[in-house]
Amino acid sequence: MFVAPRTADPVGRLSYCEGAILDADRQTELATERITQQYLLWVGEPYRIVRDEELFRLAGHDTFDAWGRALNGYSGDYMNKVIRIGPVVRALAQVTRRQLKERPLRPLVSVQRDHGDDAARECWKTAEAAGDLTERGLRDAAVKCGYKVNLEPTTGHIAPAPRPLEPAGVLNLDKLKRLAAAEPARALALCRELRAELDVLEQELAQQQPNGAAS
Repeated sequence: MFVAPRTADPVGRLSYCEGAILDADRQTELATERITQQYLLWVGEPYRIVRDEELFRLAGHDTFDAWGRALNGYSGDYMNKVIRIGPVVRALAQVTRRQLKERPLRPLVSVQRDHGDDAARECWKTAEAAGDLTERGLRDAAVKCGYKVNLEPTTGHIAPAPRPLEPAGVLNLDKLKRLAAAEPARALALCRELRAELDVLEQELAQQQPNGAAS
């Protein structure tokens, strides 16, 4: 809370108010950096679980990217980056309150993965002492500390293989069954029409197979 200056001197009052404003700016910046750091710590693991377990499908989305954009506007690329730097952020949270962003921390991803949290902190402190916490500064610090930097993870996330298609997922058999319960004759006619169209499609696909024979 701001406390008004006690002096009546205009110069003194100006100096006091400027100091209060600059101090508020510093405190706000520190709070923003801390909140950003905490956000990365909070969301990284939930993102990973939803991605790796394909839970986004339960929300009606075919891809991790589509789910993220619908949830809070973030792309799959961004969420994967947050997942990737999560271990680095957790390691550095013990030694800094600076705002941690994905791009500058890239060199430390492989360092932390291959050598552990202490190695990541060592590189950070070395770069901090050199006054360069940029991506280049952290990469140079890692090399100085004797660690090999791989900007691309050696074991990145591999997209899951497409799930095998099932007839019910292609033809919407549940809808046809509901129609059969209400209008059996109409449903029967649709089944016969569908069977005829499937027979034609099957023949066309069979002709496209090697030697022109169906497997």
